[in-house]
Amino acid sequence: MNTVIGLVGTLLGAVFGSFANVCIYRLPRNESIAWPPSHCPHCGQRILPWQLVPILSWLILKGRCAKCNQAISWQYPLVEMVTALLFGLIGFRWGYSLETLRYIILIWALVIAVGTDFSHRIIPDSISLGASAVLALLALVSLDWAAILGGVLLFVILFLIAIASRGGMGGGDIKLALAIGLALGWQSGLIALLVSFFGGGLISVGILLFSRKGGRKTEVPFGPFLAVGAVVAMFWSTEIIQLYWDFTLLLWGW
Repeated sequence: MNTVIGLVGTLLGAVFGSFANVCIYRLPRNESIAWPPSHCPHCGQRILPWQLVPILSWLILKGRCAKCNQAISWQYPLVEMVTALLFGLIGFRWGYSLETLRYIILIWALVIAVGTDFSHRIIPDSISLGASAVLALLALVSLDWAAILGGVLLFVILFLIAIASRGGMGGGDIKLALAIGLALGWQSGLIALLVSFFGGGLISVGILLFSRKGGRKTEVPFGPFLAVGAVVAMFWSTEIIQLYWDFTLLLWGW
């Protein structure tokens, strides 16, 4: 059954990845995600149904518009492939379960958040709060108090960091952390934060050391690090926690 769910998840992921591309392009521009239909960003030509097949259409058209021949960004097949891969892995791992539903909701929100954070340095509230609302409802219906605690805990931690850093942490990151906590629960949610802080810290130090023009003024979007941390925690939090306890016992000689 998990194999079937994984295959279905892969196909659905490609479709949802295609829609994620629409959201990534339109939401920061305050455009409707429903109308007008998909069109070339260069010439405005409406994209035909056969040109909307995720990944394959971009390959067949060699990454160019069928009408104006202008290049279509590699972002489109990349987002579709990443979403398909993650949806498929979730299906293979958790099969037909509440975890699968929660995780694919989170992944879809993370994919869009990373795209908009990279392109416009914003994470739309409609994505972070929309995903949080659905995940909170699932947690309440299933009486998953660990998920509720995770959402509250991650939100409060990043909110306090934002206050202490006087705006160093964006509001979009705080709301995205709420969704991550609601999906992963408090233990995996904390792992996600630790991984994201570690990754963000390494990149920031690298920029300070090697960037000639960036230096201290370079703004590093934190949303992608939150997303990576969430994915790592989603799949490997149990192993990370066990490794931590093994190391602690070894350190103390127990």
